[in-house]
Amino acid sequence: MSFEKRPKKNNGNDLQTKIKESVRIVEEAVTRFGYKGLALSYNGGKDCLTILDLLHSIATGKTASRLTNPEKLKEIFVFYLHNEGDFEEMNQFVEKSLNRYGFQNYIKLTINSLKQGLINILKNNPTRKGIILGTRFADLNGKKQPVFAPTDDNWPEAIRISPIMQWNYSDVWGYIQKNQVKYCVLYDKGFTSLGLKSQTKPNPLLKQKNGEFLPAWKLPENSSEREGRYVTNSNKQNIENN
Repeated sequence: MSFEKRPKKNNGNDLQTKIKESVRIVEEAVTRFGYKGLALSYNGGKDCLTILDLLHSIATGKTASRLTNPEKLKEIFVFYLHNEGDFEEMNQFVEKSLNRYGFQNYIKLTINSLKQGLINILKNNPTRKGIILGTRFADLNGKKQPVFAPTDDNWPEAIRISPIMQWNYSDVWGYIQKNQVKYCVLYDKGFTSLGLKSQTKPNPLLKQKNGEFLPAWKLPENSSEREGRYVTNSNKQNIENN
């Protein structure tokens, strides 16, 4: 199998259809919760980065929507969880990307559990009941989770919102490349899905004979993006992909 070609993508019309549906989901989320009732879980990964860019694109009028209003964008609360085992490249990228898009209302939590992170967020921000995530159907729980989904019984009460649930791996990279979205440099080094540094390696399917790795967007199989991940039971509670 040759890796010199880009992954097989859905045609442009198909991706455009998915973008329109994602915009509709964001519009519905704002209708349900209001801007001040929403929070975005952001970790710098390709999926939530796509949502971050889409939100900015909607607010600034680049993408057609009834929500065009740059000032309202700033009312969406953004939080990200920092773990001591994270890649330093990703930590740096998170800060730069949030500043680049003008999200000033965000908080960094040094914590190992997304569940505990949500407990802290909702305790201090009780109105933020709609949590926007980068979950896709190919993720660990994505196939069983609707776009608007209540959290599980043992989680803090909130509604998980997944605007790109129906997107696949190629859709995400198609969007990033088409819109020239700046992404973390690790994706250019063969990483296709990012977790803790100790549990993540470049995707072996992208390894060349000389030992180097092709960039993430050249992975030809949508189902193989997690080939470089080694997830332990203690980390299975994560509810979004990177």
